[in-house]
Amino acid sequence: MGYVKYLIFRINNRKYAIELNHVSGTEQNYSVIPFPDAPFGIQGLINLRGKLIPVYSLRQRFGMNPEITDSGRSVLIARTSGIMIAYEADGVECIEEVDEDKVKNMPEMASNDDTSFMNKVLNINNQIIVVIDVNKVLSPEDVEILERMIEERIEADRKAEEEKKSAELAAKEDEIPQESVEE
Repeated sequence: MGYVKYLIFRINNRKYAIELNHVSGTEQNYSVIPFPDAPFGIQGLINLRGKLIPVYSLRQRFGMNPEITDSGRSVLIARTSGIMIAYEADGVECIEEVDEDKVKNMPEMASNDDTSFMNKVLNINNQIIVVIDVNKVLSPEDVEILERMIEERIEADRKAEEEKKSAELAAKEDEIPQESVEE
């Protein structure tokens, strides 16, 4: 008999789970940088220790208002389809080690194209918790779009930083007194 670890989190007072082996961390104190023209569900970017990571709203995916007012507001940083994504949640509950016998496939009657990213259910203390498969939340096309948009943003930020340094250097050169040369 084996066990699998899950990170349990809340969205609108409902509990969900992500397999812990996909999660690289959680953050509570973050601010989202707007990211225009991003795929559906992407609220923007966070800068996590110098790395730009898209923020995905599971609330929006579930048809809810994406704004989170809960003081426990968190992002779950996960590697998904080759890139890092920050999944926004109302709060993080705990890590549960679940007996494989308590992990079941999502019933077929509850499965369709819109819910294919919810592939399993857990039974923890007689409470049913839906498992989110981070590799199925975004389509491969959306992942490609995000990768390209992030690269473009990084390049634009790099150019802006270079221009700022050039302007600062030019300003310093203007401050240096020029000696007059007598002929």
